[in-house]
Amino acid sequence: MDGGTIAVIPARAGSERTPGKNARLMAGRPMVAWTLEAALAARSLDRIVVSTDDEAVAATATAMGLAPPFRRPAELSGPQASVVDAVEHALEAVGGRWSLVVLLQPTSPLRLAEDIDGAVDLCRRTGAPAVLSTSPLAKPATFHAIVDDGGRLSPEPPSLDGVHLINGAVYVARPGALFSARTFRLLGAHAFPMPVERGWDVDTPDEFAACEAQLRLRAAGGPK
Repeated sequence: MDGGTIAVIPARAGSERTPGKNARLMAGRPMVAWTLEAALAARSLDRIVVSTDDEAVAATATAMGLAPPFRRPAELSGPQASVVDAVEHALEAVGGRWSLVVLLQPTSPLRLAEDIDGAVDLCRRTGAPAVLSTSPLAKPATFHAIVDDGGRLSPEPPSLDGVHLINGAVYVARPGALFSARTFRLLGAHAFPMPVERGWDVDTPDEFAACEAQLRLRAAGGPK
């Protein structure tokens, strides 16, 4: 396909801090299912590809109506594997020409379809080489401080004006620029703002529990 937008969902089996987290049940569903659901509901995606070495993840994707996932080779499945390499492998396997590639990590289960569509639209409208989703810092500058080598706090909090967190929920890039630079943080990239409560990234058991609680609150009619 020429000129379309393809999403890649990389979901390897291994995790150093929370083993098997992508297939682990979160609020009654495998964690990866929340990302798959958001991708399927997004209007801006022409194709969705799951790249995995995990049989449980592959089964979840198939059950949700996606084409059989691409089996990621062992050299792209270890803890040191580059996500850009995984994205490139997926696009080579799919073939065709794509204007935009969207990386959707399953460790961001709270993002919504509107976040994906908003980031893709921003990239298209601005002509930016990439768009990365961001969230404001959860605490104001007065809650932050520099600690020196002796363990002493700086007398004044640093200025954090304009500082945002790259939350990892949505990455959009033009494939040529991405694979040349080997990073989504391209010169001239734009930020797509998201609320703090939708930008959580799961890396630890505590973060897993916090996201699960947020999903249950959402199901009960709480804020999205």
